[in-house]
Amino acid sequence: MLKNQSKAPFFLLCCMIAVSALVVSSCIIKGKKDDKILAKVGDKYLYFSDIKDIFPKDCSKEDSLALSKGFIDSWIKTRLLLKKAELNLSSDELNVNEEIETYRTSLLVYKYEARMLQEKLDTLIHDYEIQRYYEANIANFSAEEYVVRALYIKLPKDAPTLWNVRRLYVSVRENDIQELTDYCRRYAVDYDFFDDEWIRWSLIESELPQNELATRNMRYSNSIEQQDDDYIYLVHIREKRAPGDAEPLMFVRDKVKSIIINQRKLKFISELQRDIYNDALSRRQFEIFNIN
Repeated sequence: MLKNQSKAPFFLLCCMIAVSALVVSSCIIKGKKDDKILAKVGDKYLYFSDIKDIFPKDCSKEDSLALSKGFIDSWIKTRLLLKKAELNLSSDELNVNEEIETYRTSLLVYKYEARMLQEKLDTLIHDYEIQRYYEANIANFSAEEYVVRALYIKLPKDAPTLWNVRRLYVSVRENDIQELTDYCRRYAVDYDFFDDEWIRWSLIESELPQNELATRNMRYSNSIEQQDDDYIYLVHIREKRAPGDAEPLMFVRDKVKSIIINQRKLKFISELQRDIYNDALSRRQFEIFNIN
């Protein structure tokens, strides 16, 4: 067994030398100057220059080999499928010049529009624009689930002065909130104050031991307290929006910005097409013939 294993590296080395020799000879016969042939299907060759840009920066030798193998295998499969297609499709099916020209046209137009958008589109959005769009389209921002501004605290059962915590966590007085914050920093296992931030209720619900019960209670009460073997969980809802209610602007701010940007893009492209058309018309660069 050991003898067979000792011969394996030598056999592998011989194979590698043979493959390298074949590649070198192929390069001399068919290859581009100073380029290495990696694969061949029929009279089509894949060269190293065709794949040199697929490797990320600082790519390890092992990763480079894996990427090379994957690319070569994919190239071979594609070429083999192409040969089958060329042999089996009708002459009409093989005539793809029109489709290629259509694709080329669409691709070049898309690239030009993308460049113009990148260079000239105004992407600065002011707060008043976001507010105005939100108010004008508030019916489009209905909540799909409960969203809340809330306070969440998880405490060990043996935490001190729990009676005072129960008083503090429902208070909105600045001094009480500061006292509660200091307390939580010392004793809480976990806590989050979302007084000025809207979040999905499900994020808090998932932290509670009886989450379905908590959701039922939350619909009718702003304060929730639960326990398990080791901890006490306290939640106070400062404000909530139910499913079907309008989502708060703060919660959908990024969505509104994205919508405004997309609208600007559509308007920009429309105006770009119009301006190019009118300029060409004034220069008499095209002509429309009577189709009657």
